[in-house]
Amino acid sequence: MNVKRVETKPLSTNTYIVNDEIIIDPGIGIGKYLEEDKKYNIYLTHAHFDHIAGIEEINYEKIFIHPADVELLKSSEKNLSTFMNKEISHDGDWEDITKQKYEVIHTPGHTPGSCVIIIENYIFTGDTIFEDSIGRTDFPSSSQDDMIESLKKMLKYFLNAPQENIIAPGHMDVVTVKELLEKNPYLR
Repeated sequence: MNVKRVETKPLSTNTYIVNDEIIIDPGIGIGKYLEEDKKYNIYLTHAHFDHIAGIEEINYEKIFIHPADVELLKSSEKNLSTFMNKEISHDGDWEDITKQKYEVIHTPGHTPGSCVIIIENYIFTGDTIFEDSIGRTDFPSSSQDDMIESLKKMLKYFLNAPQENIIAPGHMDVVTVKELLEKNPYLR
């Protein structure tokens, strides 16, 4: 599997290009790394503005998102882009990410529809979990209680996953499952 990580704007968001066919969490500037005439599928781990801001730069076939985050996708106020003095939203078609061919784990907390996407040995965690931290739960659509339950679910998953599998978060560095379990205090 070929995975390219591109750090995109506005908040150093990790955007991933998988097998030159799937774009995960497209930030601003991702278009310059893509072929203009090629169609891509977009997978969203959640719908905060920094993870959807590059959608307009992509010639895409389908957008996949968890249904619980569709309202964020459609509303610049709910996806927090208005706080950055921008109006970023997408009111077009979308498909339920839980009904496609890759494993998806619903991890509400950072947003109601946050999810982790597993493609082969890569675990795309969005803003659910980072190398040594977790996603914020102080936003209007966030829930600390949901995040606690999601972290319990993910800890169980990580303890049973191959330790060399790759954690590919929405921000910060890529690590292995083993490194994540050693470094992240929220998983103890």
